[in-house]
Amino acid sequence: MTANSEILFPLKKVLLIDIGGTNLRSAIADIGTSDLLNPQKVITSNLDSFDDIVQSFLTEEPLIDHIVFSVAGPKINNSITMTNREFTLNADEVLQRFNLSSCHVLNDWESIGYSLSLIRSDEMTCLSQGYKFNDTALIIGPGTGLGASLVISDDIVLPTEIGNSILSIESLMVSSALQASKNFNVIEDLISGKGISNIYRHFSGVDKSSEDILLAYEDDELARKSIDQFLISLAQFLSELALAYIPGNGIYLAGGLMRSLRSLISTEDFIGNFLVNRKPMHRNLLEKISINLIEKEMTCLHGNLNYFNKLFIKNSA
Repeated sequence: MTANSEILFPLKKVLLIDIGGTNLRSAIADIGTSDLLNPQKVITSNLDSFDDIVQSFLTEEPLIDHIVFSVAGPKINNSITMTNREFTLNADEVLQRFNLSSCHVLNDWESIGYSLSLIRSDEMTCLSQGYKFNDTALIIGPGTGLGASLVISDDIVLPTEIGNSILSIESLMVSSALQASKNFNVIEDLISGKGISNIYRHFSGVDKSSEDILLAYEDDELARKSIDQFLISLAQFLSELALAYIPGNGIYLAGGLMRSLRSLISTEDFIGNFLVNRKPMHRNLLEKISINLIEKEMTCLHGNLNYFNKLFIKNSA
């Protein structure tokens, strides 16, 4: 968090901005509320005009006094350099350039973690019904890359860069139909939108976007094979993470790609791959962990707002 120490948090408005690898989403909110006002989405084709983008929001709504950003990249102090784009956001610099009381920067999956407590059961699809046996939840989503965070409680969210690790990549390759490929070096080369494209290219020799592959699922045998392989690898990777972190408060799949895949997921097959090749003791543990797919959109913006409201309440106490 970066804030001008001499300015108290006034009851004005907060600007919420989520900068992803593909889209920039934004909304405004009244402090202390849970409603997103005027939510928007634009393609992040050019972030060179970032200052102009921010200034346009401030000009249109003069009551904005705080900004919360979520950005796709690891946070170091008050700065984030994006993983899949050449762009760096520094909260101290933003605060110097604009007349604001505070500026906050969150990793995008840190933000999504803060949204988890706001998501109702009717805003999720249950893939596996478990039960809560500790306070740790794992929230994860393949998109432009692969993001994940651990949510220990409503106030403790630990973002990760798991997508850029090599954790279990070799075992996932061995158990897949992709053994001969050398194009899968880190996890998100396999489990992401880019991963779907990589799998399809391995099978077909053709470059296609994950969106086009999804659209071709019914008519293209290799598209079906690619999506099916992706879902097998995802389920097996979740099994690895479940044993690493023991998320007794559930695993939650988030993001637009997972929402697009929902109708293509065979729950029986997915859970079968989640449990495959496990010893009885570990299989029994995994069966206790619930798995849900989040249907709610703009989770980063909701998480940004929830984070700020908690901070506002804490500083007002």
